[in-house]
Amino acid sequence: MPYFDSRGVRIHYEDQGEGAPVMLVHGFGTDARAHWGDSGLIRFLAARYRVIAPDARGHGRSDKPHRRDHYGMRNLSGDIVRLLDHLGLRRTLLAGYSMGSRICLELLVDHPEHFRAAVLGGFGANGAMSIPGQRERIAAALLADDPASIADDLPRRFRRGVEAAGNDLRALAACMGAEEVMRDLSALPRVRTPVLFLTGTRDRLVGDPRAMSAFFEDSRVVEIEGGDHLSAPTDPRFHQAIGEFFAHAPA
Repeated sequence: MPYFDSRGVRIHYEDQGEGAPVMLVHGFGTDARAHWGDSGLIRFLAARYRVIAPDARGHGRSDKPHRRDHYGMRNLSGDIVRLLDHLGLRRTLLAGYSMGSRICLELLVDHPEHFRAAVLGGFGANGAMSIPGQRERIAAALLADDPASIADDLPRRFRRGVEAAGNDLRALAACMGAEEVMRDLSALPRVRTPVLFLTGTRDRLVGDPRAMSAFFEDSRVVEIEGGDHLSAPTDPRFHQAIGEFFAHAPA
């Protein structure tokens, strides 16, 4: 099981297959094996690519700090850049889901030279996660002594899901609470890396990806009919859309 040191935080990663590299960045409260391995995407892509899938700090087999200053987008995206350096990779294909897509967006803005094309799955604008104070409410729910005391539905569902998966609640509360409001993309140059937004038609958590299309020079949206935030990544149509998009990515 490979690990590397990311400025004092031990990060675990999966590394399977051969060929052009693909970096997969999972969502909140899961890990690379559960999100990408159990869904079949690693196996699907590894038939053609070298697939690298880290466990984000606070998740899976990576270290789980309990302080907020160990998280935030600068640290989460920095782990990916340092993993590329560790592996000696200059350019790669990129795919994320939910929180992982947020991390990928930071990478495309700050380190575009590393990425040939990117899939932003389960990601959009003006969804339930955009409500002011939502992340703080979820962080508080993860720390609540009595889950029955959690009044709001979405924080209650987050607590139920991450607890059932055996996560470290204090680490995930720190991760959720440290996540900043997304930067104002309208104040930045448009992202030039080709991007595919890939989401389920029943995903109400993250909002509409079309609302973000103006910030990208080359973007497209594919919707998985009937998919919601949890089910879309397991759908063979989700995997096929990624495979087709990567097959036509620039060198």
